[in-house]
Amino acid sequence: MQRIALIDLDDTLTDRAAAFTAWAQEFGAAHHIPEAWLHEADATHSGRRRDFFTLVKSVHGVPDTVDGLYTAFRRRTPQLTPHRPAVNTAVRQLASHGWTLAVITNGDTTAQHAKLAAARLTSLLPTVVISADHGVRKPDPALFHIALEQTGAGPTDTVWVIGDTLTTDIEGGNRTGLRTLWISHGRDHPGGPLPSQTADDIVHACTWLLDVRGEASSANR
Repeated sequence: MQRIALIDLDDTLTDRAAAFTAWAQEFGAAHHIPEAWLHEADATHSGRRRDFFTLVKSVHGVPDTVDGLYTAFRRRTPQLTPHRPAVNTAVRQLASHGWTLAVITNGDTTAQHAKLAAARLTSLLPTVVISADHGVRKPDPALFHIALEQTGAGPTDTVWVIGDTLTTDIEGGNRTGLRTLWISHGRDHPGGPLPSQTADDIVHACTWLLDVRGEASSANR
């Protein structure tokens, strides 16, 4: 019987906020924009990058088009994803104890692989299932079934989905009939899909999975 973990990338294995901070420092220095202003604008326009860069251009007169700035941002921020040794160690320990690991992520193929490379996780996580490669996104169970197929999962295997987003990772895992482990980052559960288990971060999640109680506390897939 295999033990399998399907792990989300953004804000689970990687620190997206740290990558944005590194970009803001670099971009702000190049265009004489206070880093704090960029963070405030990002908070106001979270998830709406074209609106964000429209504001940057209108307030600070940054050259290039909005699309050009957005394209450069999407190319550069994955490269600034930090290497977090504790995460690498936790993932390596999980694999060394017989767990089969795969990344399951929404996003652009080039960008997601660049994040893995910058975080030095590529060799530790060779199986990577990206929505852009398959035309389907989490929480659609179809993407999880692709990951199960790629890991060779069987009906008696123990499979966990690990991620920080309730509406994609946890809902998708639940809909696929898998165990789910929510990365809370210290947040209270706001309602919505319920995970099988909660951990503060990916390091704590891996530590919990290595505990034999973590394998026995929920029903099998």
